[in-house]
Amino acid sequence: MKKMISLLCIAGIFALGFSESQAQDTRFGVKGGLTYYKGTVDVNLGFLSLEIESDSDIGFAGGVFAEFPISDFLSIQPEVLFMQKNSKEEGDPFDLGFDDFDDETAKTKLSYIDVPLLFKVNIPLEGNASPFVAAGPFVGYLLDAKATANGEDEDLKDYMNNINYGLVFSAGVNFGNLGIELRYDMGMANILDEDALFDDFDDDFDDDFDDDFDFGFGNIDIDAKLSGFSVMVSFRF
Repeated sequence: MKKMISLLCIAGIFALGFSESQAQDTRFGVKGGLTYYKGTVDVNLGFLSLEIESDSDIGFAGGVFAEFPISDFLSIQPEVLFMQKNSKEEGDPFDLGFDDFDDETAKTKLSYIDVPLLFKVNIPLEGNASPFVAAGPFVGYLLDAKATANGEDEDLKDYMNNINYGLVFSAGVNFGNLGIELRYDMGMANILDEDALFDDFDDDFDDDFDDDFDFGFGNIDIDAKLSGFSVMVSFRF
């Protein structure tokens, strides 16, 4: 995590160090679109490993960006985006085990503020179309987390880590000031706070059996990650 934040800081300082002539070519813009994410949970019991994968679900994304040119082909593009990273499951849902939603379609709704820092390669072509590819790290902050089923919401935020991070890969085409892109977000952080989840489970167990009991989760490791695609339309000023 510290390495990811350091990389963002170094690249940001580099972007601010451009010459005055390059700064005059800086473009700003807004973008928005649809997201399509899923969650993957790896459970390691020491002697047994399990992988649980949710179905993907649709969400929304939107925010602002700036493009700092380095050359005619290369630029740095920092962004600040609101991202919904939702998932769903039929029957035995991907709700991280916080409630019993059997035989129902349950949805996990996660909202983040993501700050990607993309290194963008522009591909010059004749005419108005300008294809590009981009990649870079992102850091995200969790705003809200809920599981929804049976017409009821369950707040998951206390069981989630606030910080998420990973890599973004993007490809698209600009048509003058308008652009469209497809991107893939590969989450690398464990979004689940295992200690909070296990402590709550032990407390519930104690309440049910009127006893001070440690269920013994010390040998269990749970790693939950998010990944998904988004399609965005942008407008540059």
